[in-house]
Amino acid sequence: MDSRQPVALTATETVSVTPHAADGNTRPPGRVLRSDRIIERSIIAARGVAGVLGFLALWEVVARYDLLPRDVLPAASTTLASSAALLGDPAFLGQIGATLWAAFVGFALAVVIAVPAGLVLGLSDRLHAATATVVELLRPLPPVGLVPLLVLVAGQGLEMKAVVVALGCVWPLLVNTIHGVHSTDGTAWATARSFGWSQRTVALRVVWPSAVPSVLTGVRITASVALILCVGAEFIGGSRDGLGSWLLQQSMLPGGIDTVCAGVVIAGALGLLVNAAVTALERRFAGWAHREDS
Repeated sequence: MDSRQPVALTATETVSVTPHAADGNTRPPGRVLRSDRIIERSIIAARGVAGVLGFLALWEVVARYDLLPRDVLPAASTTLASSAALLGDPAFLGQIGATLWAAFVGFALAVVIAVPAGLVLGLSDRLHAATATVVELLRPLPPVGLVPLLVLVAGQGLEMKAVVVALGCVWPLLVNTIHGVHSTDGTAWATARSFGWSQRTVALRVVWPSAVPSVLTGVRITASVALILCVGAEFIGGSRDGLGSWLLQQSMLPGGIDTVCAGVVIAGALGLLVNAAVTALERRFAGWAHREDS
């Protein structure tokens, strides 16, 4: 048979090549999917904004009609005005900076410890079996409950807060990393080994890329937890600076409920910004995993 002669398409082949042009749409499939994702994210964002506005409206109604005492819950409009005033106060911004720095140091310490340890435990079935009971025993312990002991050992400053944050973040990061290693495709692992790749090369070029989405999910979850733990450590440990110590001082002042609620709102907004930043990081380095899931 002359290879230069045209080959007739079968019925199956004809169906497989015509759908893209049937409706006159010549855009690449990837661009269509990208547009769909933009629309989906816009809808999700709009729903989130609507939920926040609805919550603020409900808060305002509860406060204005005295469904709760004014000394317990000020009006939402009053709290938002106080929050805006606090954001213009350099002293308060210094307290926010102290909390963010301590949370970052503790979180970075947890990442440095948990991610390499999770890779090692995930790659070794023997080590994982030997340490699984210890991990499950220590993981439920509340780090904030160790604050009095840590104050005696490390004082009330940065070291105490960073240790509390690290203790609270290390376990979710460790478990997520181990899960990511164990979710590696066995066929890809076996294929790499059949090509003569060493265990180290397989770990770096096959296992680690497969574990990245799970690791980043752990990072996203624990980033907000780090901020919560840091504020709690400052509040309980009587730290000299930070948002938690500022909230404690304001709660002791007459009529301080307005500024306390304003500080809590700002803390929630900080958590939202941290989560958004880590989510963008996750999409940047592991967006392919979410596209495969969709």
